[in-house]
Amino acid sequence: MKKIFVCAILAVLVISTIIVNKVLALQNVQMKDSDYAKNMYSPAFPLVYEDLKNEIVKGKVEFVGYHSSMIDVLDSLDSPENRLSEEFYYKIIAKRTPEYKRKIEYDIKKKFNEKSSILDMISWKPGDERDIVLYSMVKKNVEFLKYFEILEPMSFNNSKIDIKYFGTKDKLRFFKTQIKPLFYKDENNYAVSLKTKTGDEVILYTGDFKDKTVHQIWGDLNKKIKPDSFKNDDKFLAPFIDIKQLISYDDFAGKEIKGTDYKIAKAIESVEFSLDNKGAKLKNEAMIMMETCALRPDVQQRYFYFDKPFVLFMKEEGHSLPYFMVKIEDTKYLVKP
Repeated sequence: MKKIFVCAILAVLVISTIIVNKVLALQNVQMKDSDYAKNMYSPAFPLVYEDLKNEIVKGKVEFVGYHSSMIDVLDSLDSPENRLSEEFYYKIIAKRTPEYKRKIEYDIKKKFNEKSSILDMISWKPGDERDIVLYSMVKKNVEFLKYFEILEPMSFNNSKIDIKYFGTKDKLRFFKTQIKPLFYKDENNYAVSLKTKTGDEVILYTGDFKDKTVHQIWGDLNKKIKPDSFKNDDKFLAPFIDIKQLISYDDFAGKEIKGTDYKIAKAIESVEFSLDNKGAKLKNEAMIMMETCALRPDVQQRYFYFDKPFVLFMKEEGHSLPYFMVKIEDTKYLVKP
């Protein structure tokens, strides 16, 4: 019996370690409401927001006693479904039960051959079926037509440490059709598009974009694009990128949604993105967990036991005051067997 107990403890420790390691693999970021989509846009959270707006609220999402600038931004953006083909995303409105957790795990394994990085961050206990979970996963990998050459490590923006780069070195002729300049103004303002096997573009742009959001920068870039081609004397390099973030939208937590019986208990998103000489990989998940604001009254058996001090009243029909009243505080007036 002792061995069984020890084995059970070890099993719990192993499982806990696995979950902790999964969380620790992602850098924790607390996203302020006012900072949403300034420096990054990822499609998973807009996907779950669309379901919140269209399927749960069925209209504009507003919080009780709180104005969200993040909601304003989300409402101003075009639907993520207009940016991405359905084969590359999965979403669901689920009840917070073990059965639905298993369904999500099965579905993303079947569609993407992936495991979730965030599903274990909430409880899926039986009996939580009144709570709603909005979940999405985006998975897309793109591969360059030809793998770029790996270059010597060097600093980035005068950094004290060197980082990895890829680009063109000796085999320029192999990459001329893979690199498309979008515009070149001067040594500090330019953009290129890198072609991939799937037709996707990896676009890199540098210029004056201080204090602008990523959507504003994209608008600026589109105004500057001119037909061009990569020339024999041109050079190209870019850094390897590796993003692993767990984003918590803490300003959403605890907010009641107008017109519904729900409040947001948790809103999180994971972003796992990498860029190297071979291509780019994106795994993006988001989850909004909603709880009912008011507890539904449980049906309970009631016990009207007067086995403690009480008061007795007798009142005649048609009269507002009782004609007899007595306080029973002890056994003085009670009948003994």
